[in-house]
Amino acid sequence: MNRKGDVEMNVLVVDDEKLARDEMRFLLEGDAEIEQIFEASSGAEALRLIDEKDIDLVFLDIQMPQMDGFQVVQELLKREQTPLIIFATAYDNYAIKAFEVNALDYLLKPVEKDRLTKALERAKAAMGEKKGFLEKLKRLTRSIKIAGKFLSRVALRRGEEFVLVDVSEIALFQKSGNRIMAFTINGSFEANYKELDELEGELDPVIFLRLGNELLVNVERIESIVPWSGGNYMMRLNDLNHTEVRLTKSQAKLLKSKVEGI
Repeated sequence: MNRKGDVEMNVLVVDDEKLARDEMRFLLEGDAEIEQIFEASSGAEALRLIDEKDIDLVFLDIQMPQMDGFQVVQELLKREQTPLIIFATAYDNYAIKAFEVNALDYLLKPVEKDRLTKALERAKAAMGEKKGFLEKLKRLTRSIKIAGKFLSRVALRRGEEFVLVDVSEIALFQKSGNRIMAFTINGSFEANYKELDELEGELDPVIFLRLGNELLVNVERIESIVPWSGGNYMMRLNDLNHTEVRLTKSQAKLLKSKVEGI
């Protein structure tokens, strides 16, 4: 949007709690480059205001009744133009890691003035180029759901039928041809999914990490990761057969960062 080629912005604050909106407005009003501040108490009202007003930046609460923040984002991505979005959330640092790669920025409640200032600076810098931001936003909506909405069990084939297995018992999902195999504490079984992309979006991204096109690993069921030949690494899992999976250096680095972050 950004009508004049400068950094003057129309900002929308979306939160179902009035006190939170009032606090955010108070903090934002000190920024001379913000032209107008609008407020919405629900996801539906936010979508209406974005359609009616020339909104450049949205501070979007995640946990709201009726329509949560991610549902708002999914609706916005259907439009030709989407404002920049900064998530505001009461999530703790454990859960917030899912936003770090695929969000423009996020604010933990209660919002601190210095942190808000940094988020605004990032938004202003991103005004001229939204394509990369929108791609990240699409990946975010595919990979994360609000806590409590992730799958707790997955259907696995045992014999002639599918049975539900707790995800905590599954160490690894691996793409094998047109099947996805699950390595569990009771053995290896075919999962009732055809693509890892679909399965990944249903699992808690704090626990399950995607490693390339073929692997989706439960970081809580890793026994060890040790150097291997050719600069590779070997990951040993805590499943029935203590499955070993060879990893590239970059995969091992990503996994190490994930585990240390938790």
